[in-house]
Amino acid sequence: MTDTPRGTTAEEAREPAPVATVIVTWNAAAWVGDCLRSLRALLRPPAEVVVVDNGSADGTPAIVRDGFPEAVLVECGANLGFCRANNMGIARTRSPFVLVLNPDARLAPRFLEELLPAFDDPAVGIGAGKLLRPDGTTIDSAGQLLGRSRQPVDRGYGTRDDGRFDTDAEVFGACGAAALYRRAMLDTVADPGGEVFDERFFAFYEDLDVAWRARRLGWRAAYRHRAIGWHARGATAPGEAVRRRGRAILARSPSVRFHVAKNRYLTILRNDTWRAYLRDLPFILGRDAALAGLLLLTSPGVIARLWRERTLFRGALERRRLDSARPKHQTLHGGRTG
Repeated sequence: MTDTPRGTTAEEAREPAPVATVIVTWNAAAWVGDCLRSLRALLRPPAEVVVVDNGSADGTPAIVRDGFPEAVLVECGANLGFCRANNMGIARTRSPFVLVLNPDARLAPRFLEELLPAFDDPAVGIGAGKLLRPDGTTIDSAGQLLGRSRQPVDRGYGTRDDGRFDTDAEVFGACGAAALYRRAMLDTVADPGGEVFDERFFAFYEDLDVAWRARRLGWRAAYRHRAIGWHARGATAPGEAVRRRGRAILARSPSVRFHVAKNRYLTILRNDTWRAYLRDLPFILGRDAALAGLLLLTSPGVIARLWRERTLFRGALERRRLDSARPKHQTLHGGRTG
């Protein structure tokens, strides 16, 4: 297969799309069936489907094994984390495009038909569609931006789908619930050994980190509003189902709070520039102060753990050094990347 998506004539529509789909599951029995059925219903279904199960105890592997023979099932036997499991799944595929999909997401039949043409631009390495909540009227993500406080910002998050995001646009990245990647881009950002998602993250921030690393190398991300999906955000992470991000961390376990805080700083250390960091310093410090105060009040053990595992942050600086030696993508057209 070539690295350029083909058109959508009637004859081609009967052929699989040049896409591999990787789904990481962890106790997702209530959702994974609908997710996989939505892939079957695509106008051009993916050429490869890999489900990597992180030690589910609710029968998720049996649902996949018994009901979806087209999917390759990889059973880890334990929760290895979203990042490592996705890397394992990506390594099992060969298609020129990779769709990373959450089990609590579903795709409209034309999702790939609408999103793949964005990659006709050779500078595009990431594609994002419009993700709605299950009610069909609330936006979950219309592409991802980098907030000035260094938070991942899903455009339109929690707002009514009233047409404001019905225009195609360049974005910073894609929400990891349904992110389409060009494999050539993944190859350029992968660490030694083929590690696309930084496995020290375990989970959280990994989509922003990959998008930032790609952008620094000259790749772009495209949002296509007609590529529709639905995402029951937090459905496979107990306690996360709150409407506002500001309260979401309060419903999470100390372990999850640790990963959220750790990954914030791993992402900044690996990707930020001094100029951009100093420009946005008031916003960054404001977020840091709020996070530190929250952790001190609710889970001081997280701060102690961050200190104990501080060698991780030195590792981010080492990977930053390695990143600086990577060749830039030749289709870079300029524009702010930091």
